[in-house]
Amino acid sequence: MLGITTAAQKWSATNWERKEREQKINKEIEEKEAKKREKEHLQEKAKEKYQEWLKKKKAEECEKKKKEKEKEKQRQAELQEKKEIAEKKFKEWLENAKTKPRPAAKSYGYSSGKLTGFYSGNSYPEPTFYNPIPWKPIHMPPPKEAKSGPGKKSKRPATTQPLPSSSLAVHNAKSSLCLGALCRVQR
Repeated sequence: MLGITTAAQKWSATNWERKEREQKINKEIEEKEAKKREKEHLQEKAKEKYQEWLKKKKAEECEKKKKEKEKEKQRQAELQEKKEIAEKKFKEWLENAKTKPRPAAKSYGYSSGKLTGFYSGNSYPEPTFYNPIPWKPIHMPPPKEAKSGPGKKSKRPATTQPLPSSSLAVHNAKSSLCLGALCRVQR
C-alpha cells in the first residue's frame, strides 16, 4: 500500500503541478491578450487624434489660402484702381498739353543792322522754365592751421636760407609767347 500511496501522491503532485503550469500559462496568455487589446485601443485613439489634427490642419490651410486669395484680390483691385487713376491723369494732361500755347522756335539775327527774331525750324524753342536762382558754389572756409602754443615746438624748423635758383622758371603769361608753359631762363 505504501507503493500505491506514494504513486497516488506522485500523481496528485504532478497533476497539481500541471494544473499550476496551465494556470500560469493561461494567466500569461490573458495578460498578453490584455496588453494587445490595450495597444490596439491606444493605436485607435492615436489614429482618431491624428485624424482630428489632420482635419484641423487642413481647415487652417484652407483658411490661410482664402485669406491669401482675398489679399491678392485686394492688391489687384488697388493696382487696377491706381492704373485707372494714372491713365485718367495722363489723358487729362494730354488734353491740356494739346491746348497749351507753344512759343514758336525763334532764331536771332541782324537785319539792316538791328537784332531781330525770326522763325526757324532748325532752332530750339525758348525754354518754358528757368531757375531764377542760378547755381552758386558753396563757400568752404579755409582749413584752420594748428596754432603752436608757447610750450610746443613746430615739427619742422623754419629755414631762413633762400632756395638755390633753378634753371627753370615760370614766366608771366603777358610777357611770354609760351603761355602757361615752363620756359628755360637764359642767362
